[in-house]
Amino acid sequence: MRLVIILLLTLLMPALSLPLPKELQGNIVPDFFVLAMDNETELNRDNLAKEVKKTGAKRIVFSFFASWCTENCGPEFIKLKENSGILKEKGVSVYLIDVGEKIMQKGKEVSDFVSKYAGDAFPFYFNQNASLLKNFGIIERNATQFSLPVILVMDANLKVLDVFTGVGNDFPQTLWNGL
Repeated sequence: MRLVIILLLTLLMPALSLPLPKELQGNIVPDFFVLAMDNETELNRDNLAKEVKKTGAKRIVFSFFASWCTENCGPEFIKLKENSGILKEKGVSVYLIDVGEKIMQKGKEVSDFVSKYAGDAFPFYFNQNASLLKNFGIIERNATQFSLPVILVMDANLKVLDVFTGVGNDFPQTLWNGL
């Protein structure tokens, strides 16, 4: 019986919403900097705020992934892709952000991964490493291992609403609250 409970908890843990890190609780997302595949197009908090204003997005989603995260990130991308129409219709902008590779070394591998699972439904960017997740307080500063994907949901003012990790969560249904 004890083993069954442990197995159930292990299976359910990745599906849980993370408590909002102190750095994010009730706050606008910290400034950040990520690059697109062309190594020139950048996305940061100011650019994102302008894009949100221009498009009228009501929710913004960052899906943090790595191409080695096939088992968890692949299904999450498929779920996003399958829901891309309703996401767009409801005013949800999705950005895929790689935190597991070095762009100069793994750019094509990451691009192929995104194409395979998400198609061209969403723009994707590179953070070079997990520093963005650390800066946001989503993973501990000294962490070398962490669970992906990590989903960060923000409102139109870039205020963080929720953080999810792993697979099996109620994403993207949780986006619809208040829309």
